[in-house]
Amino acid sequence: MLRLSIVMLAVTAATLLACSLVGQVSLDTAALWRSDIWWLRVTRLTAAALVGAALATAGLALQGLLRNPLAEPYLLGISSGAGVGVLLGPVLAGAAGLAGWATTPVLAMLGALITTGVVYAIAQRRGRLDPYVLLLAGVIINVFNGAVILAILQFVEQEEMFRYIGWGMGMIRESIWSEPGLLGLCAGMVLLGFAALFARSGAMNLLGLGDESAVSGGVRVHALRAETFIVAAMMTSAAVALAGPVGFVGLIVPHIARLLLGPDHRRLTLAVGFGGAIFLMLADTLCRLLGEAFRLGELPVGVITALSGGPLFIVLLRRNARKGLG
Repeated sequence: MLRLSIVMLAVTAATLLACSLVGQVSLDTAALWRSDIWWLRVTRLTAAALVGAALATAGLALQGLLRNPLAEPYLLGISSGAGVGVLLGPVLAGAAGLAGWATTPVLAMLGALITTGVVYAIAQRRGRLDPYVLLLAGVIINVFNGAVILAILQFVEQEEMFRYIGWGMGMIRESIWSEPGLLGLCAGMVLLGFAALFARSGAMNLLGLGDESAVSGGVRVHALRAETFIVAAMMTSAAVALAGPVGFVGLIVPHIARLLLGPDHRRLTLAVGFGGAIFLMLADTLCRLLGEAFRLGELPVGVITALSGGPLFIVLLRRNARKGLG
């Protein structure tokens, strides 16, 4: 476990450094610490790493909790619920005179929790969760939240509309360096959630054997579900506050990790957390390079994750349909 942690941490740090050196503007490696451009890149990559780690770990937790390989924050509507909260954050901050960097993640978490509760309530039948109903509920809630987001955007000034459209597709903003309070608060939420899920990874292993086996092993299943949903909502809300609703990260990274490491949640939680950070740093760097090369400005990283995760979702859906989920 320690060796895996050291290796993944080293690879993550190497990825951050390598990605920070890539771009149309060449950097003098001997004077990196004094380069404003390098610090802008590092800040953006740090935000990308936090978003990737949060979404990937939350996806792993939801898949283990629901015993559904298709569960992840974006598909279940949790990300869009957090998005509603993010858009309401500046409104409440302006009306109540509160700091926007503090109210935005809090409202995002409230929206994520409400969405989680609604989806869970719809999919539950006599104490059991129907996997197909769960996915359909997520799709329905996503549509509803999307309509709410569009309604909110009607009151946004026209010059701000394009920025919000990019945010709605999942975008790590260049200006994130100017919001250290938001970045710090979201980092704390992600790290706290990661620690909580890692501490419960042994219980998640028992839950994978079935509710009865978990109960006989001393796991309080209902409490575990509540804790996991709350933590997943918290991590998702932090990710959405930083980058908008980025899709499919919670689907791609956990499945790759399972293929490489097996089903042990203790190893998976570590690998998925760092793996999500690496994946999104690489994806965001690709977006930045394409934007610079073709003079397209800031490109949404959600485009890359959707192009990667969409086909994987279809493959998994067809595979599980053949197996007869439920």
